[in-house]
Amino acid sequence: MSGLAVGLPNWLPGDDLPKGVEFADEELQFFADHVQPVLEANCFKCHGTTNFKGELSLASREGILSGGESGAAVDLNDPGASLLLEAINYASYEMPPTGKMSPQDIATLTEWVQRGLPMPAKVTIADPGHHAPEVNDETRAFWSFQPVKRPEVPEVDDAEWRKNPIDAFVLSKLQSAGLSPNSTADPQLLYRRLHYDLLGLPPHVEQVEAFARAYEADPEQAWTAAIDELLESPHYGEHWAKYWLDLVRYAETNSFERDNPKPFVWRYRDYVIRAFNADKPYDQFVREQLAGDEQDHVTTESLIATGYYRLGLWDDEPADPLLAYYDGLDDIVATTSQAFLGLTMNCARCHDHKLDPIPQADYYRLVAFFRNVRHYGQRSEASVQEASVRSIASPEEEQQFAAEKAEWEQTTRELRARLDAVEERIQPQLAGGEIDDFKADSVRL
Repeated sequence: MSGLAVGLPNWLPGDDLPKGVEFADEELQFFADHVQPVLEANCFKCHGTTNFKGELSLASREGILSGGESGAAVDLNDPGASLLLEAINYASYEMPPTGKMSPQDIATLTEWVQRGLPMPAKVTIADPGHHAPEVNDETRAFWSFQPVKRPEVPEVDDAEWRKNPIDAFVLSKLQSAGLSPNSTADPQLLYRRLHYDLLGLPPHVEQVEAFARAYEADPEQAWTAAIDELLESPHYGEHWAKYWLDLVRYAETNSFERDNPKPFVWRYRDYVIRAFNADKPYDQFVREQLAGDEQDHVTTESLIATGYYRLGLWDDEPADPLLAYYDGLDDIVATTSQAFLGLTMNCARCHDHKLDPIPQADYYRLVAFFRNVRHYGQRSEASVQEASVRSIASPEEEQQFAAEKAEWEQTTRELRARLDAVEERIQPQLAGGEIDDFKADSVRL
């Protein structure tokens, strides 16, 4: 270990080294090549030139020796007792708090302290600045952006236990942890698990007993038949639709002070349930919700699916109407990106995304797309009906409805005329409070 400083050729660990010294070129090179990269990767984020957590800066020798709230970070008279070394070894403090450094990095900083902290008078920390995230080979390589691939099925010791490829993955993990599978569950327990998984409901005792008898006769056939039967149950869609409804923030009222009900929103709930029970293809499920009224073939189902845009919070009396309007758009962008893309795109509302390669401009491009969706309404119920409620009937159904409505109106007029004639005969005979009471429909009828 060289530990030599210009003007101090006989310096050894334990000697008091002045703060303002000049180090030999090889010592400074040791710092630049080995120490600074470790500090930049682990320390400068919190103890650099602009951030001084605990009032400690590691960007200058003077700052290290002066120390922070807990005292000097390095003791030149007793390097081994330095707080810095205690912290990186997790002996007292635990630094960095995100996880202990590698043994190699710890050894590098230990040697640096024992050498007497050779470093420039002040370390220049490169400011990477803030740049828009780039879509490049590096960002594309992130695991969540990779196409789904069929992994190689691992080899396992117990081939008898493995009934399908999934079993091989389970058993492989168990064996790598030194564990072995539990014993096979009895038929009654298996059926209860299956019932809860697919329907979210407990089975009847008679169903459990029937399955146990069938399982005893032919396990594979009994299992397959039970799965098919439960998948055909309407409760299957009711159970699994809940998870999607949670993702898209389904609610039947608007929240805020009055918390008024959303008219006809139950139709969207039932649409999702039907989609699960009918095994609707996922790509169709997505298109119908985002653009069900813009498809080549618009159906009642696709119109109902666009109720997706009316599921979030709605403040009918905001203090700042413009802010509330864009908060509503942000809610749609956030839900769409998280539910359909698995990305927290709403972070880019205020700045380029810090994690995903999404610049702020892309956020507002998506906002611009959803801005064409008509606003929920104003304060009045009439405006909500006008802006957010429409007919879901086909042109043929509209014609039939118009004809039925005309017939209903004609019948109503005829009945009204007959009632009016009766009331005209009654009214002259009314006296006192009966005159006012007669104005109410319930009393008059």
